[in-house]
Amino acid sequence: MKIAALKQAVEHIELEDDKKQQMIRELKKGRRMRHMHWNGLRVAAALAVCFLAVGILSVPVRALVSSLVRERMEKVPETEMKTAVEQLDAQRVGADGYTRPYTEAEETRMEELYKQYQNGVFPAEEIQQVDSEEEAKAYEFCFLTITSTFYLPEDRELTDEEILQKIDFEHKRNYALQKRYEEAYAEEAANKKAAEKEQIAQAVEAGGVTEEQAVIIAEEYIQKIYGVDGSSLELNHYYDADAAQVVVGQPAYCVDWSDMVNSKYYYFWVGVEDGSLLGASYSGDQVREQLEAVRPAIEEAPARIQKIKEQAECFLTDRIGIQESYDEVRSCYRTNSEGDISTLVDVIFVKADGRAYLLECGWDGTVNGYSVVTVEDYEYLREETRKVLAKRYTEEYGREVTVENVWN
Repeated sequence: MKIAALKQAVEHIELEDDKKQQMIRELKKGRRMRHMHWNGLRVAAALAVCFLAVGILSVPVRALVSSLVRERMEKVPETEMKTAVEQLDAQRVGADGYTRPYTEAEETRMEELYKQYQNGVFPAEEIQQVDSEEEAKAYEFCFLTITSTFYLPEDRELTDEEILQKIDFEHKRNYALQKRYEEAYAEEAANKKAAEKEQIAQAVEAGGVTEEQAVIIAEEYIQKIYGVDGSSLELNHYYDADAAQVVVGQPAYCVDWSDMVNSKYYYFWVGVEDGSLLGASYSGDQVREQLEAVRPAIEEAPARIQKIKEQAECFLTDRIGIQESYDEVRSCYRTNSEGDISTLVDVIFVKADGRAYLLECGWDGTVNGYSVVTVEDYEYLREETRKVLAKRYTEEYGREVTVENVWN
């Protein structure tokens, strides 16, 4: 079982990120599994966690930034990069905080300024960093390192220069963290890269697709599934043998688009051997809120399942383009003895050969993820996740909490 299965298990679990990492460790004890964005973590930090869990780095840091930004990052003094990583290591929170929400105008300008930043428009100065709340009071705009909090002006909007400073600051942190893990696994990465090139060459010779062809395939799906034109987003792609969805013997290319300003991320896994779509997912700051808003009470859940299955089948046919017959269509969601219910419902279209199409749905029927799985691996993973969650909740509540997988 590949590590994509692990990602699928913990992606939407309502726990703090340090507990998710512990969950990964516990799951790996039970059975060797062989990925990515967790809500509350910045993209680079989430990638780093995944890389650490896998024990090898797959994505070069150069692939994550535009050439102009990369040029700027490479000129940053090593001491500054080291300080950025040390601050992240010392953080006791899962995400940055803000003294006030952004205004609508600030969000609009931030989106535009992010594009300009990618094209080489950089701030004249750097954001002021302070180490105490007393120091922070002396500035209208600064970053408090001990709590990872951005102090924003109370009586005015951010200037373009201040917004660029924030964008620049976040890029430096993400780049520094990513670079550290890249360097830590440099030798392993080189060996893995050589092996991957050989695997790709053999697959393409046998009729598979190249990485460039995989990008074209993914471009069609991002438009078809999400109605998004990826040309204005940051594109990244790489051979991802370990992070393929759970398809026996089928490595994949990962193609993703990032809108870091608006925290929107689109991921696609395209099979190397046949160019098929093995997985797709969308994550962003608003996803959790949307899922929470439509989550029902436990007693209301069974009545919604049939409609969700119908919506999932329409998605599979209309958006993914799969029109096949299935041995059965099953659904699964999770409840616990404290009265909580999972934010997602899994709908599984099972084929005769044991493979299945898995759609992760909100309770309003919207689809948040698609993947090709094996029934055996999926059932195993659901059960292992149930056990780990029961243990976690019991520790949190200080009393025994049971967790149930509800199948329909």
